[in-house]
Amino acid sequence: MNRYYQYLDKLNSLEGKTFIVTGANSGLGLQTTIDLVYKKAHVIMACRNISKAEKVKNEIRLKFNDTHSYKYKPFTHQSSFVSIDSFCDEIKNKYSQIDGLICNAGVYFQKKNMKTKEGFDLTFGTNYLGVYYLINRLFDYLDKSFSKVLIVTSLTATFAKKNTKIKTLEKLNRNQLYGYSKYCLSRLCYELDKKSKNIEFYLTHPGICQTNIISSETSGLPNWFSKIGHGFLYLFVHKSSKACLTNLYALSLGNNKQKFIKPRGLFAISGYPKAYLYPQYCQKEIIEETKNYLKERGYKC
Repeated sequence: MNRYYQYLDKLNSLEGKTFIVTGANSGLGLQTTIDLVYKKAHVIMACRNISKAEKVKNEIRLKFNDTHSYKYKPFTHQSSFVSIDSFCDEIKNKYSQIDGLICNAGVYFQKKNMKTKEGFDLTFGTNYLGVYYLINRLFDYLDKSFSKVLIVTSLTATFAKKNTKIKTLEKLNRNQLYGYSKYCLSRLCYELDKKSKNIEFYLTHPGICQTNIISSETSGLPNWFSKIGHGFLYLFVHKSSKACLTNLYALSLGNNKQKFIKPRGLFAISGYPKAYLYPQYCQKEIIEETKNYLKERGYKC
């Protein structure tokens, strides 16, 4: 058994617990799903691509010779409030208990001027507004279950345009929008953790890792840039398997004052996970600002 699985074995048991993983059919979401199944948890894969989800489900079944530890639910897109509503209604009707929600799904550098179905910028609408809306729709349900919620942030949140207000985000370019969306997620996690009584919120930061988020097929990046980017990631950063240990580590923790989980290596680029206090930059409320932004556009949330 290699060191990776030895590390997983040392984490607290998750056997029999049920978790939702968004973006579960690729990248960090896929590896988190695989590790949860390894830890004998039940996983609800919230995926927007049904064919990919079915393929992944079959691969996991073969890998673990298991037929009951995971399910997938078509999740049209985190950018669609209608899709999120449908997903949440089904979860509430089918499951009496959800032990955790891993908010992992996200997009980067989408094609110029792309919008969500509700008309929001696609990057910000998917990465931040979609997560905010999903948690809001499930909050009371998760609160009754004494659940854990993990919000996946990024190193880019550290360098985001922190003086920007949500209502003026159109001033940001596509690259800045990604960092700003992760910055807003970090603030959201901090505020929810501070106000919630029964839900434990954890902010997880995977470092820099090998994923398909810069694929030219799913972003506005040219093919040559994606190839160079993937080559760089392959050579100089850690694999998604090691990066997603921040999620598994957070799920295995008991109630802990240190709710920011990131790699312990230099500049948190790579390494095994460690718990830290919330960074100063995210200790600023954002929920009211988000509510007002959505209200001005006809959404009560």
